[in-house]
Amino acid sequence: MPAILGDVIVIVLLAAAAALAVRSLRKSRKSGKGCNGDCGNCRGCH
Repeated sequence: MPAILGDVIVIVLLAAAAALAVRSLRKSRKSGKGCNGDCGNCRGCH
């Protein structure tokens, strides 16, 4: 049982890190900071 609990904790931590990364990417894209200069792919064109 302790081995399963350790695996669950690691999986939860990885899922949380992935969720925070996705949230950060979405937030930066919405604010226009994620633009790479290609006006066809972003909404925050300069």
